[in-house]
Amino acid sequence: MRDGEDEAILSMEEFERRARRGELSPHALVSIPPLTGDGFVEARSLPMFAAVYDPRRLLFRRHFHLGRLPIVTGAIALVCLAMWLVAKDLGDGTVTREALLALGAKSRARIVDEGETWRLVVASLLHKDGVHLGFNLFVLLAVGAVLEGVYRRGDYLLLLVLSGLSCMVVSTVASPPATVGASGMVFGCLGCAMVFGLRFADVLPLRYRLYFGVVLVVYTAAAFWTGLLRTSTDNWGHAGGLLCGAVCALVLEPRLLRLTDVAESRAVMLRPWLLVVVTVVTVVAVGPLVPRLLLSFEPLRFGAFGVTLEHPGTWSRGPDPLGFVAVGNGTDALASLACSKASMPAATDVVSRRFVDNELFGLSRAGHIAQLEVDADAEDTIAGVPARRVGFSFMASDGPFLARAWVFVRGDLECVLVAAHRREASAKARALLDELVARLRVGPTDAELNAITATERQPTSTKAWLERALTHQSAGAVDDARRAFDEAATHASTEPGWLARVNIARARFELALPPTTAHLDDARRAAVAATGAAPDNADAAAALVDVDLVRGALDDACATTRLARHRFRDDRRFVTSPSCP
Repeated sequence: MRDGEDEAILSMEEFERRARRGELSPHALVSIPPLTGDGFVEARSLPMFAAVYDPRRLLFRRHFHLGRLPIVTGAIALVCLAMWLVAKDLGDGTVTREALLALGAKSRARIVDEGETWRLVVASLLHKDGVHLGFNLFVLLAVGAVLEGVYRRGDYLLLLVLSGLSCMVVSTVASPPATVGASGMVFGCLGCAMVFGLRFADVLPLRYRLYFGVVLVVYTAAAFWTGLLRTSTDNWGHAGGLLCGAVCALVLEPRLLRLTDVAESRAVMLRPWLLVVVTVVTVVAVGPLVPRLLLSFEPLRFGAFGVTLEHPGTWSRGPDPLGFVAVGNGTDALASLACSKASMPAATDVVSRRFVDNELFGLSRAGHIAQLEVDADAEDTIAGVPARRVGFSFMASDGPFLARAWVFVRGDLECVLVAAHRREASAKARALLDELVARLRVGPTDAELNAITATERQPTSTKAWLERALTHQSAGAVDDARRAFDEAATHASTEPGWLARVNIARARFELALPPTTAHLDDARRAAVAATGAAPDNADAAAALVDVDLVRGALDDACATTRLARHRFRDDRRFVTSPSCP
C-alpha cells in the first residue's frame, strides 16, 4: 500500500480493518497481485474496499465528541425535580405513599384493574425522597448527557421514553407494589451506552473506547448487583430498562453517521419526535381496554375446608397485616381467609367473639397493629352460609385500614374471611373487593370428596358409608350426612355390630344439632336402635342416657343408667352419674 510518501505491507485482515475504520484513503495505491497483477490501483476501485469503507465512519472518528449541550437531559431533570417538590407539598413536607399514588406512581392494581395506563409514563418522573432523586439525576446527567451528544435529540428522547415504559411494564408484570423513579431511564441509558461502545469500538477514539467499554460496564454491573442486594429495589424494572436501552442501541444510528450527500428531510427529522408522541398517546389511550382484556378471577381453593376464594388474577398472595395468608393488589386492597377445625362444634356468635378477643385484640396487645376499633357484630350470610359480620379499623405498619370480617361455621369447621382496604382506596378497588366477597364459594371438603369416591367404588360397604356420613357431619352438610347414615344403616342391617356403630354415630350427630324436638326424636330413635342391635354395647347405652338427659327425660335416663351399672360395672360413665341414685 502506498499513501503519499508512506508505504507499507499489510495482511488482508489489516487492510480490511484500516478500511473499515476509515484509516485508509480511498485514493491510496494498493497492489494485491491476485487482484491487481504487478501494478498498483486506487483502493476505491477494489470491491473489497468499497464493501467495508464508509466515509461517515471516518468523519465519526475525527469529529466525535461529547461537548453538546444536554437540553433534553436538563429538561427531564427539571421535570423530575418539579414533580418531587409537588409530591413534598402534597405530603406536607414529606413525600408520602399517598402523594406518589395520587401523582401517578406505578401500581399494578391501578394500571391493570382500573386501566390507568398513564402511570406507566408518569411514574418514571416521580421519586420517593431526595436521595432517590439525587442518585438518579446524577447518573442521568452523567450518562444521558453523553448519549444526547451521540444521537439526535429526538432519538435520545425516544430512548428515554421507551426505557421508562419498558421498566414500568416489566415492573407491573413482575412486582405489584407501587414503584417510582427514573431508574428505568437511567438503566436504559447505561444499556444503550454499553452496546454503543461495543458496536463502534473500532472507530471510537481511545479515551471514549475506555469510557464506553470499561467504565460504564463496570458501573452498570455494580449498580445492578447493589440493587439485587436490596429487597426494596425494583430489579425487574431495572432489567427491563437495561434491555430496552441495549435494543435501542442496535437500532439507532449516531447522528454523525446519519450524514449523507443530501440533507435529511423535515419529515425524517421529525420522525422520532412523532414516535414519542404516538407512543405516549397510545399508552394512555389503551387504558380503558386493559381491564376488559386482562382482568379475570382465579380460584384459590382451601380443600381441607371446602372453601374457594375467587380473586382477581392480577392480585398476588402474601401475608396481610393480621398475619393471615392473603391475596391483595399490592396497593390498597386485600382479602384473607383463615379456617381451622375445632374439637367440637360451636355457635357462630361464640366463634365471632373468640375471633375478636383472641385474634384482633391479641394482635393489638402484641403491638402488631394499633388504634384498633371494633364495631358490634351483626347477622349476615356469605356464600349462602349464616355468618356474623364484624366491622373494624386498625393502623398497620404501612398505614390505616378499614376492614370487615365474616365469621361462619360449618360443622366443626370455623372460617373467617377478612376484606380490608386503605382509607384512600379507589372506588374500583373497593368494588373488586366486594365482588371477591360475593364470589366466595363453599362446597365439599377434600375429605368429603374422598369419602364420596370410596362409596362409589364400594356401594355396599357399611364402613365407607359411615365414614362418608361422618365427613359430611364434620363439614356441616346435615342433609348429606343423614342420607349417608341411612345408607350405612341399610347395608348394616344384617350386621348387629356395625348397625350399633352406625346408630350410635347417628344419635351423636342428631344430638349435636340445635336441640329441636325433631332432632332429639331422631337422636333417641337412633340410640334405641343401637341398644336394641347391641345390648352389650356400653357406648350405645351411654348415647341413650345422653339423649334422654338433653330431652329432659330424667326418669328414662336414670332407668337406663341403673341397668347399665349392673351390665357395665367398670364403666365410670354410669357409676359416677350424680343425677341417678
